[in-house]
Amino acid sequence: MSEKTITSPAEISEFIQIREAAEWLGMPFSSLRQYVSRGLLPSYKLGRHRLFRKHELLEAMRQATRASLDQIIR
Repeated sequence: MSEKTITSPAEISEFIQIREAAEWLGMPFSSLRQYVSRGLLPSYKLGRHRLFRKHELLEAMRQATRASLDQIIR
């Protein structure tokens, strides 16, 4: 997944910051940063801030879980 750039102020209200995203997902902040750096989770940059959309995080986690289950079943 790639890093995206926010272009309009209206888009900002849909986002959560990285610490809130880590807490919301129930994972350590450092783990979330690693997932982002590996391109496993979608994120956006606004200046020095990294932002996330909850629905995109949920979909990425679903896909990862689905892939893991497929590996277990095989």
